[in-house]
Amino acid sequence: MKLGFPAVRLLCLAGLFALSAPALAIDCKKASSAAEKLICSDKKTVAADAELNRAYAAILKQAPDSEVRTMLVESQKRWVAARDRALDTLINTPDALSDDQSASDIARELIQNRTAEFKETQKKSATPAIISRAIAQKQFQAQFTGGAFAGYSTSCDVLPRDYVNYGCFAIRHYQNNDRVCSVDESWASGAVYTKRYVAKVVNGKPEAIASCSFNSEDEACSDAEGKTKWNMSPEQPKHVYTSEPLSKIDGEVFDSDDFAWVKTCLADPVYPPAK
Repeated sequence: MKLGFPAVRLLCLAGLFALSAPALAIDCKKASSAAEKLICSDKKTVAADAELNRAYAAILKQAPDSEVRTMLVESQKRWVAARDRALDTLINTPDALSDDQSASDIARELIQNRTAEFKETQKKSATPAIISRAIAQKQFQAQFTGGAFAGYSTSCDVLPRDYVNYGCFAIRHYQNNDRVCSVDESWASGAVYTKRYVAKVVNGKPEAIASCSFNSEDEACSDAEGKTKWNMSPEQPKHVYTSEPLSKIDGEVFDSDDFAWVKTCLADPVYPPAK
C-alpha cells in the first residue's frame, strides 16, 4: 500500500521520537536481567533509579540541538551497559564486595553518582557540565576544517576498584586539512597513560610523523613550548587510527586541556619543529 505524504511524515516523526525518547526507569514488573532484578530488590535503589530517569529527561530538554541530544542518548546507553557489566560482576563474584557493602548498596551509589553527573553545572552557569563541554568542543572544532579523521573514540566503564566510579577515556582527534593531531588517553592498572601524535593524511589515511608520551622520559611531552622530546620516527599506532566512524562531540570527555597544544599543532604546517 502506498502512503501519502502526510502519513509518511507522521511515521517518520513517530520513528524519530521513538529513537530519541528518554529511557524510562526500570519497570520492575518486567525486570529480566540480573542487574535489573538486583536494582528492583531494594526500594531505595528503585527510588534512586527513578530520580536518575527524571534527571535524564531534564537534561535532554536542555540540549541546544539534535547533535547534543543524540550525544546524551548515546552516552546514557553506554552508561547503562557499563552499569550492568559492573553489577553482573558483583552478583557473580561476591568476594569483590567489601564486608560493609552489599551489591544493592553499590548499585544505588552508582546510580546516584550518575544522577549527580547530569545535575552538575559549571561555575556561574545553569547549563549542565556535560552539555557545556560538548558546546566548547563544537566551538573549538569550528576553527578548523575538520574531516573524517576528527572526533572521539571513547571507552567508558565502571572502575573496578570500588565499583561506584564511572570513567571515560578517549582517543581524541583534531583535523585541519590533511593535518591530524591526536591524543591517546587510556587507563590501565590504576594509572592513566597519555600519548600525543602528529599525523598527515597520505592516500586517504593518517600517517604518524611524530609522537611523544607523558609517561616516558625519553620521548616526553611537555605543555611548555619547545620542551617536548619528539620521536620523529614513530611506529604507526594501528589502534589510534581506525576505520570506525568517530563521534564528533562527547561531553563525557575532558579535553579542554588539549586545545592550546592542538591549535599550535594544526595551525603550524612545520610542527613539530625540527631539532
